[in-house]
Amino acid sequence: MPRTNMEVAEEILRRVELVNKKEAARKRKRYAAIAAAGCLALIVGLSFVIPNVVTDGVAPDATGATSAAMLAGGAVGGYVLIGVTGFVLGMAVAVLYMKKAKKD
Repeated sequence: MPRTNMEVAEEILRRVELVNKKEAARKRKRYAAIAAAGCLALIVGLSFVIPNVVTDGVAPDATGATSAAMLAGGAVGGYVLIGVTGFVLGMAVAVLYMKKAKKD
């Protein structure tokens, strides 16, 4: 059955819209992966730097019965900072991704 020019034009527009939606979905996934990788790299980098900065390079002395003394050392603050930073970065990426997904 032959189609009219209007039907052909509508089908072309429908297919173009479908291709555009698929491309937008690919871009969202790509941005999310890049943001997650960047945050992970930042957290790993900070995990190597912050404990040394907080303790000025001095490790706490924890031996024998005083093994809980390592929690009183200055490095604990660095590790807590890394945990909080990781949580905040994860939430920021999730919120931004959800806002972008809702907008599209």
